[in-house]
Amino acid sequence: MFDQDDKVLKLFQDSDALLQGHFKLTSGKHSEWYFEKIRLIEKPVVMDKIIDLLVAKIRRDIPDFDYVVSPAYGAIALGFLAALKLGKKFAFTQRVDEKMSFRLGFSGIAGTRAVIVEDILTTGGSINEVVACFREHNVKTAGIYVLVDRSGGSVLVEGNPVGSLLSLKVEAFDPDVCPFCALDMPITKPGASDKKA
Repeated sequence: MFDQDDKVLKLFQDSDALLQGHFKLTSGKHSEWYFEKIRLIEKPVVMDKIIDLLVAKIRRDIPDFDYVVSPAYGAIALGFLAALKLGKKFAFTQRVDEKMSFRLGFSGIAGTRAVIVEDILTTGGSINEVVACFREHNVKTAGIYVLVDRSGGSVLVEGNPVGSLLSLKVEAFDPDVCPFCALDMPITKPGASDKKA
């Protein structure tokens, strides 16, 4: 199913971060495949290599912006390291009462241009929440980047494509039509987020 020659995919595989089974994703959908970015984060040398690739892509695409912003929690380490390598400021958003908001304490972000760095894209829900947060704070979205786009490029955010290091079509099923649920396979919900499913 996957291109074994892809450099980013190989880093996931070498880190045991590409899991096969029956998984409940943050979006609420079910999938046979799960990209476990925590296994990259716990191996800083591997994560450093992936972020170098991401930073090179951002530099090619967007010459001028002020901040790198990531949604909590899984993408914070990715965005922070990207901001460090890009020489930009960093901020993160988190859900407060089920609404994406900037973490209190960040100063001077209103009126800036920011690049969103997220880990895995399936439906784009979290990214759309960050973009809505940007609008409330008069922050211009300069670009959106993910490590892995599970939609194969089909998910757009406000009509714009999302930049990714690895783009592939990985099926995700609504629970009522999930073939793995139909087989009564045990389900795993890896990771954590404050999103109410």
